[in-house]
Amino acid sequence: MDEPSGRPLSCEEKEKLKEKLAFLKREYTKTLARLQNPSGSCPVDVSAVWWEIAGLKTPCIITACEYVVSLWKALDTWQWEKINSWHFTEVPVLQIVPVPDVSSLVCVALGNLEIREIRALLYSSDGAHEKQVLLGSGNIKAVLGLTKRRLVSSSGTLCDQQVEVMTFAEDGGSKGRQLLMPPEETILTFAEVQGLQEALLGTTIMNNIVIWNLNSGQLLTKMHIDDSYQASVCHKAYSDMGLLFVVLSHPCAKESEPLGSPVFQLIAINPMTSLSAGVMLYCLPQGQAGRFLEGDVKENLAAAVLTSGKIAVWDLLLGHCMALLPPVSDQSWSFVKWSGTDSHLLAGQKDGNIFVYRY
Repeated sequence: MDEPSGRPLSCEEKEKLKEKLAFLKREYTKTLARLQNPSGSCPVDVSAVWWEIAGLKTPCIITACEYVVSLWKALDTWQWEKINSWHFTEVPVLQIVPVPDVSSLVCVALGNLEIREIRALLYSSDGAHEKQVLLGSGNIKAVLGLTKRRLVSSSGTLCDQQVEVMTFAEDGGSKGRQLLMPPEETILTFAEVQGLQEALLGTTIMNNIVIWNLNSGQLLTKMHIDDSYQASVCHKAYSDMGLLFVVLSHPCAKESEPLGSPVFQLIAINPMTSLSAGVMLYCLPQGQAGRFLEGDVKENLAAAVLTSGKIAVWDLLLGHCMALLPPVSDQSWSFVKWSGTDSHLLAGQKDGNIFVYRY
């Protein structure tokens, strides 16, 4: 990932940037579709996945409410049809866990305040094969779907912490499991490192970044990052020219910062020396308020739901907030995700409606 330039913009560049921002704002605020939730139950997450339907790999949307996960396929003119639902009776759904490189399967994390179960959900379009597969249970702190049909999770307490990578079999069960060396700190999030094969990064509650080698399971390094923002969460990690570039969010940041409320931050880390430096802070435009509640990063784009009820979108290379999406019908946004099958933005509201925006 190229490091953003710190030089001032010329007048011509400023004008071009203003035109681009105005254009992107118009594009972002154009709704392509709305998926309505007839049950009225509280939505918790959304994701875009590939699913095999009638022998064809088809882009679909997965929506999750407290006790129901639904699979939607697109019809003509951006209408969507629900084709299957998985129901849960005892433990509510906390989040959807998509797995890259895998079609016709999605994972979900179940629990109340913390994850208690991870399940794989499968369904065939002929209705002959619909099932749930229990992949793990216990005191689970973090989970992430990885490339090469893998899933990583961290569970247990500091005394019996277990970091495990599971590989999926074709039927959705476990083909193999590998233990990674535990960092003896509570893990908040995982992230694969783009540009560095078989490297896995984690952020901990002590504001440390840890890196594993997925082949050997070895914990390679532990690096402390700036204590300016506590409990920072990693969304993306890139490797370039021997440095790590990490995109963090700051749920605990104060709204009284001189430059506005910092929502995301790009930092550079030298793994050889464990030294880190801030590259760029991504703040709200002047006059806007709100802290980070929930968000997602894809390539050079970041989106976040704010405490103000709005959604903000940044271009990470330019460093500018590209768009602000106000709530629809006075219903605050609950979550936002980038589609994994195309370049759309998926956003959910507290009334159960899911909106698809063009990017």
